Amino acid sequence: MKNMILFISLCLIFSGCVTGAKTVKSSPVQQINPPVTMEQSSPMVIEPIGPVREIIQEPVRIQYSQITKLISNLINIEEKISSEGENEYLGISDNKLTVLEIKGSKDDIKEASMKLMYPKGIDKASAELNNAMMARFLKNAAPELQDWDTRVKDMLVKFDSLETGINGITKEDIALTNKIIQILYDKNANYIMVTLKPQP
Repeated sequence: MKNMILFISLCLIFSGCVTGAKTVKSSPVQQINPPVTMEQSSPMVIEPIGPVREIIQEPVRIQYSQITKLISNLINIEEKISSEGENEYLGISDNKLTVLEIKGSKDDIKEASMKLMYPKGIDKASAELNNAMMARFLKNAAPELQDWDTRVKDMLVKFDSLETGINGITKEDIALTNKIIQILYDKNANYIMVTLKPQP
């Protein structure tokens, strides 16, 4: 009888061990692929397509330092007082092909213009300097607009396509919120003038 009780006890202990082992053991699938919760998941990162450009807001006032940035190194600009008592600033490049004129106080420019001469037979270095000066003036005048280098190339193509005579003079305006950039092409006098004016 004792042997029977001992046998039954051993069977119960053995079956309990097996059952316990089955409940503790986890499946291989659960070990390889544990459930993913929101806390465990990594945030999705979306890479921008192409270069990200900073959006520059159009300033309400134009300052002298903004207009002359990187230009005053190449043109000696002098201050004078107009007959109306208004401040004016005038600069002429050493080769006499670029003229810069600014009207207004240094903290509130009313008008600024750059006249660039392209006489027949102009040498390559002088033409490239003119082009760079025009691009810099426009970047200073309206930094909120993009691709001024490309715009200047298009302007030069347009200027070259003009013929002297009645059709040799044309102009176009780029209207912004607070100002206008006027571009005057004069093939008869061989110059381009870019002017920054406030909106009327």
